[in-house]
Amino acid sequence: MVIVLGLYRQHDPPWRWVVAWAIAVTLLMKLCVKTRSAGLPFVRNMLTIECVATIRACSKAYGASHARRAEKLSAVGTALRRLEGDVMRAHRRSGTVAFLSPRRRELKAHAGQVVAVLRKAEAALDHGPHATVLGEIAGLAATIGEQHVTGHIGALLPRSALEGKQPVRDREVLRVAVAVVLIAGGAVGLAFLGLPDKAAVAAGAAWAVVIMMALFGSNWARYLPVLDLFKPGP
Repeated sequence: MVIVLGLYRQHDPPWRWVVAWAIAVTLLMKLCVKTRSAGLPFVRNMLTIECVATIRACSKAYGASHARRAEKLSAVGTALRRLEGDVMRAHRRSGTVAFLSPRRRELKAHAGQVVAVLRKAEAALDHGPHATVLGEIAGLAATIGEQHVTGHIGALLPRSALEGKQPVRDREVLRVAVAVVLIAGGAVGLAFLGLPDKAAVAAGAAWAVVIMMALFGSNWARYLPVLDLFKPGP
C-alpha cells in the first residue's frame, strides 16, 4: 500500500495522491475495526486462559522432582503475576461496564481483594507444605475461571474468602505513564549526546528495554506496544 501511494505521489495532478491516500486510510480503518471485533472474544477470555495456565503451572510444580522444584515454583509465581493483571483488567475487558459507570469502583475493589487472596496463598509457599499450598492456588484459579466464564466478574471469589482483605491497588496505568516519561526522557538525553544514528537507535532501544524490565519485571514483553509511541513517523 505504501508503494502504491508513493507511485501516485509522483504523478500529477496532486488530487490523485489525495484520493489514493483517503482510500488507503478508509481501508485501514475498516481493517482495524474488523480485526478488533475478531479479537475481542480472545481478549475477554484472557482471564480464563491465565487461570488454566496457573493450574497447569501448579500441576507441574506438584509433580516436579527435587532438582526442578525451584524452577517450577518460580513458574507458578510468573503465572500468578499474569493472572493478577488479568483479574485487575477483567471489568475493563468484559464489555458490560460503561466507561463512567459507578460499578467500576466496586469491581476494581473486588479485583483488588481477589489479588490480595492470591498473594496470601502464594506467600504460604515459603512456610507451608508445597503440595497443600499448590492445591489451594489451583483451587482459587479454578474458581476464578469458572466465575469469569459465567460472567460474574464481581464475584470471582466468594465473599467469605475476601473478608478482611485490603484491596491491592492497580498501578498498571501509573507504571505505563512512568515508562513513557522515562523512555521519552532517555530519547531526549541521547539526542544531546550527538551519537551516530545507528548508535543512538541501539542505545535508545536498550534504554527502553531496561525501563520496561525494571517497571514490569518478567512480564515486560507484554507491554512492548508502549514502544510503538516512539516509532518515527513516515
